[in-house]
Amino acid sequence: MKTKEITLSALMIALLAICSQLSIPIGLIPITLQTFAVLLIGMLMPTKNTLIVTSAYLAIGLIGFPVFANGSGGLQSILSPAFGFVIGFIPAAGIMASILHKYEKPSLFQYLIASFFATVVLYVIGLLYMTFILNVILNTDLSAMQIFSIGMLPFIPGDIAKAIFSAIIALKLRAPLQNSIKLSF
Repeated sequence: MKTKEITLSALMIALLAICSQLSIPIGLIPITLQTFAVLLIGMLMPTKNTLIVTSAYLAIGLIGFPVFANGSGGLQSILSPAFGFVIGFIPAAGIMASILHKYEKPSLFQYLIASFFATVVLYVIGLLYMTFILNVILNTDLSAMQIFSIGMLPFIPGDIAKAIFSAIIALKLRAPLQNSIKLSF
C-alpha cells in the first residue's frame, strides 16, 4: 500500500470509530452511524482496502480500544448480541466494493443496489449472531420474529437514509479519490 492509501485507510478507520460513538440507545442494539461509515468505505475504496479497514477496526476494538458503539471495546465485546453486526462490516463493505468495482463511474442507483446487498449481508450475519448469543449463550427463548423486531425492524428506515446519504457523498468523492490517490477499483 502506498502512503496515500494508508492515510485514506486510517481516515476510514477513524470515521468508522467516530460514527460508532454517535448512537441512540434503544435496547440491545443502539442506533449508530456505523452502517453509514461501512457503506461509505465500501463505496470509496477497493475491495482489498475495505477488508483491511474493517478488519483493522475489529482488531482495534477487540484489543481494548473503545471504538465500538457506546465506547465499548475488548474481548468481552464478543458476548454482545450486537457484535455480529461488527463482524458483518467486513463482508458487507467487501461485497459493496466488489459490486461497484464493475463500474468506472457508478450511478446513484448502482450505489443503492450495492448498499442493499451489503445491508442484507450485514443483517444476516448480525441477526444469526444475535440469535446465537441470546438463545444459546444467554439461554433466552426468543422467536425469529422477536429477534427481527429487536435487531432489524427498528433500523430499516435509518438504514435506507444512510444508504441514500452515503451514496450522495460517494457520488461527489469517488472520482477525486481515484484521481488523487490512484486507487484501482
